Amino acid sequence: MTVRTLSPWVDRLLRGQVTLECPHMEILGRDHEPPLFTGPGHIKIGANTHMHFVMHGTPRDGQEAWRRYLAAQRHPHDIRHQFRMNATGYDGTDWSGGWTQLKSAGSAKNVWRLSGQIHALHTAVEGRGVAERSGVELVYDRSLRLPIPMNMVKTVHRGDEEVLWSRSAGTKTIGILGTQVEFFQSAEREHVWVVADTSPDLPHPLLENWLSEPLNLLLGEVVSPRLKCRNFGNGRAFISLRPSSGHVADSLVACILREDPFGADERFWGMYRDILTMVATAKDAKGHQNFEAHPLTRYYWEIIQASKGTNWVLCMTLASTVEGIVNMLFSEAERKADWVESDIDSLKQLVGGWKGNTNMRSRVMDYLNGFKKKGIAKTLKSLVDQGIITTDQVDAWSRIRNSSMHGAMLLPWSDEDQDGRINNLIELTHRLSEAYIKCELAKPVAKVIPIV
Repeated sequence: MTVRTLSPWVDRLLRGQVTLECPHMEILGRDHEPPLFTGPGHIKIGANTHMHFVMHGTPRDGQEAWRRYLAAQRHPHDIRHQFRMNATGYDGTDWSGGWTQLKSAGSAKNVWRLSGQIHALHTAVEGRGVAERSGVELVYDRSLRLPIPMNMVKTVHRGDEEVLWSRSAGTKTIGILGTQVEFFQSAEREHVWVVADTSPDLPHPLLENWLSEPLNLLLGEVVSPRLKCRNFGNGRAFISLRPSSGHVADSLVACILREDPFGADERFWGMYRDILTMVATAKDAKGHQNFEAHPLTRYYWEIIQASKGTNWVLCMTLASTVEGIVNMLFSEAERKADWVESDIDSLKQLVGGWKGNTNMRSRVMDYLNGFKKKGIAKTLKSLVDQGIITTDQVDAWSRIRNSSMHGAMLLPWSDEDQDGRINNLIELTHRLSEAYIKCELAKPVAKVIPIV
């Protein structure tokens, strides 16, 4: 039987509202400084999955604590003035709550009542119950529309007597970049698990972020694990708890598949493999793999949020995303205009020597500079010629962009003509995304420079 490090932690932390009583808590400032406050308190995990702490803290130095507290209030965006919270539970678990904006509800007899929000809760574990292999475990605490085989229960009866009972979890396993990524649901279908071993192309600490990125595009909703574990393979592991990532999508607007994921099956998993490969093989300017989300994932986060708003907000977001994807899809050299550059420079010299209004001359010079690069509309036309997108989709982008970006409102209700243009714009966005993914996968893989 495979040991899952998170198995006992799921029962402990993902059971609704939870209070972790802590006999010892610390409020810390800068690195290498002794705690500013110490004392007992508790950590509360609410029914809405948000977390906060309450502490009865005794200051190390009352005047210094008050000065630092006021500085934190004056500079809420400067991390150098903020505080960190650490705690130890009655079971001996050491928790790190990370940075927090500390609040005080008064004091009595040199004991302050302190509180603050917790964005993520971390702890390190080792020894018995920790997975032996280097890898990650992710647990999502809400329903995800993944095409995973259903869990099965088998019973065998002899007469009226049950002589055998067994349960097997429906799983889906994807082979990618030297490892196997396994998806399965808990027996009660309350949680979705994703587990994978690390590989040279899928290392710590990047893998735990990358595994969720394709799900954002494929499900059309913000998806991140509630509970995750980084197994180091030497008997040690690092566990993190975060608030729930959001709600189930109520439309297919932000879904790159443009169909119900439940019915997509092999197309879904093929796209998952392609998107994860794109994310894992992307490099920054220095040749490093990226810890932060891929730009395409960030574009889809914007679309997901905009899909909850008005038609106007959605269309402006989609139109901007189209331009962003085109800029990623084509290099500067590929977008070089067909005009002869010497002719453009000759015109610029002519205009530059004109002695009229300076502002008018500058505007004409800016206009001439635009001739050196193909515009988005012309670049999209080249994709129409390749059969990747359609003329109707480009026309919808042009009409909606030029009007909505300049203040023209869209109808807030359903209209046949407008709905058709919006659907074409949505389809254009997803087809460009697919084209970009294919283009990235076709590139030779550069040598990976590991993060140290």
